[in-house]
Amino acid sequence: MMFWNDRRLLEFVARYYPDFLPTFCSYERGVLRADAGRYMLLHHFGGVYADIDCECVASFDPLASEDRIVVCKEPDTHARVQAAFRRLPYLLFNGTIASPPGHPFWLHLLSFLPGLAHAKEAIDATGPCVMTSAQLSYGDQSAFAIHPSALFAPVDSAGRNGGNETPTLSIHHWAGTWWTRAPAPGWRDKIRTRVYRSWHHLTRGAYLSEAAAREGVDPAAVAAPAPSGGNVAILVPLRDAADHIQPFLDAVSALDYPKDRIKLVFCEGDSTDGSWQRLQQAVAPLTGVYRDVVLLQRQTGVRLDRTKRAKRRLQRVRRGAIAKVRNHLIDHGLGPDDDWALWIDIDVWRFPAGILSRLMESGHRIVVPNCVKIAGGDSFDLNSFISVRKEKDYRYYREIYGGIHQPPA
Repeated sequence: MMFWNDRRLLEFVARYYPDFLPTFCSYERGVLRADAGRYMLLHHFGGVYADIDCECVASFDPLASEDRIVVCKEPDTHARVQAAFRRLPYLLFNGTIASPPGHPFWLHLLSFLPGLAHAKEAIDATGPCVMTSAQLSYGDQSAFAIHPSALFAPVDSAGRNGGNETPTLSIHHWAGTWWTRAPAPGWRDKIRTRVYRSWHHLTRGAYLSEAAAREGVDPAAVAAPAPSGGNVAILVPLRDAADHIQPFLDAVSALDYPKDRIKLVFCEGDSTDGSWQRLQQAVAPLTGVYRDVVLLQRQTGVRLDRTKRAKRRLQRVRRGAIAKVRNHLIDHGLGPDDDWALWIDIDVWRFPAGILSRLMESGHRIVVPNCVKIAGGDSFDLNSFISVRKEKDYRYYREIYGGIHQPPA
């Protein structure tokens, strides 16, 4: 039996996983180092990992003959709160885990962590959410023995028993010194919430309700599996992008994907630098090279100073114009013979040659890669985010500008 404190864990990572040391040392909270550390310990030593607040109540001998990674799910009450809006079918519990030594899954999981080092929630950065995502994306699903929560976590953080008949080997007591429950809102918070919410309702302008938006979506389309065909339409909006056109076409030409399966669809609008004329000249030699090349125009009449366009007060106008152009691309650029659509801005100047195949092979219908300004850096795209605060209190409404939720980066 081995107990690991912060110092011993740091020395272990430095000795056996030096490539991961910069990420490990960048973690500001101890829980992140504890999460990442357990994955390396399981890879290096194998055996059973257990949090200090786990109580062994039965022999672990039944697991001795396992050559798989043995885990259990988090209690359903936890999954309903944390997994559903992340589109995860369940959450794996990472407080007690059994594993053979050297299992490659742990390296697969560790490969996720550098890109999530700055996630706001521990469960996303190093905890159950990223562990579950890694398990679901792992190529060999026979590597796991996934049990109901009763195996290692029969009660939830509120002390409620899940009622499952599966044998229990250990109990997790959810001491969680790294996490404290948020206090109930006081009267000041309630007043602030009411004020900010009222101001939002007065200033949000025209909007589409969530119910109306859902009514406009075909349930059959949502439930459909990922396309099996390989025809791709690359949809590219552009404005004042004359100097980006040829480099972009060169990058697309370098993709290791059959050109007879690719359709290029451009939509230009409101340019003042001759982008439309430059685009026509650049694609003229491509006739017959790709499955098709489509040029569209959509003028919105929106003119914004590029140095000020990121200001929050301008986002409703700016994003409204962008939405009109993208809707035009969808309405006039996609056809029944297109299986996939790849959205990409024309100023994305470098992407892997295998990006198309990699995205399509994920098995998902919508896949969002990270776009970065520096290789290995944080995502540049701050428009893809999830809200982890379930209750919409004053902090939520305070972050709304022009009817658009714009949380700080």
